[in-house]
Amino acid sequence: MTERGEPMRFYQEVVLPYEGNECLIWPYGRYSSGYGRIDIKGKSKTVSRILCEEVNGPSPTPEHQAAHSCGKGHLGCVTKRHLSWKTPAENQSDRVIHGTDNRGERQHSSKLTVEDVQQIRARLPSDRVGALANEFGVTTGNI
Repeated sequence: MTERGEPMRFYQEVVLPYEGNECLIWPYGRYSSGYGRIDIKGKSKTVSRILCEEVNGPSPTPEHQAAHSCGKGHLGCVTKRHLSWKTPAENQSDRVIHGTDNRGERQHSSKLTVEDVQQIRARLPSDRVGALANEFGVTTGNI
């Protein structure tokens, strides 16, 4: 059990003074997304967002996100050197670069593997779309 005030003490005494480049991982509570969370005045806050505000000033707009250059915010990284303000579109582009996006097989509802798609593309347009859909267990729209 975490002692009262321990997360804030860690934030102030470890996270803020940390000058390294390696990911410093938040050892306390996290959201289901993996991002560190801390309670401030009875409200749950995202540690990386609080830290980004402290280091880079206020968010340029309410839509801006505290983006991690390391791509490991979802693993609890709270390294201030890794944080900057980015628009949702910029942050999403970074997810593609970091390989943390949920495209293709990483998407929970994915029905086709990369290999399946390669086979399908190799067989189009000679094979009928309906036949391929039946073979791979998907709709013609998926093909």
